[in-house]
Amino acid sequence: MPSPTHSNPNQFALLLHIRKTFALVGAVLADPRVPRVSKLAFMTAIGALVLALVGADGASALVESLLPIVGPVLGLPADAAFDWIAFSVAAFNLLKLFPADIVGEHYDRLFRPARGSRRTA
Repeated sequence: MPSPTHSNPNQFALLLHIRKTFALVGAVLADPRVPRVSKLAFMTAIGALVLALVGADGASALVESLLPIVGPVLGLPADAAFDWIAFSVAAFNLLKLFPADIVGEHYDRLFRPARGSRRTA
């Protein structure tokens, strides 16, 4: 019996729907089919990224000099905007640590509910 095909996660959708993104990560981490080593590697990498994001100010001067328009346009300091964009790209790529079919299955369930069924937010 062929396995069903599932969607690949869309990085833009994951960025726009933060609550669903956390639900996706939680579902994949709770799935017993995902190896513990992958879960540990994902959580370690995310923890290191968050620690670097919250604690690092070393590159902020460089980023502000390279991206002087980002702050006024987004209403954010340039270093904060750059850091969070880099974090979201890294977190999306870390999903590749997990089996693609399992991530796709949970992504479809959370981001693409079946037609005819209505989900309450």
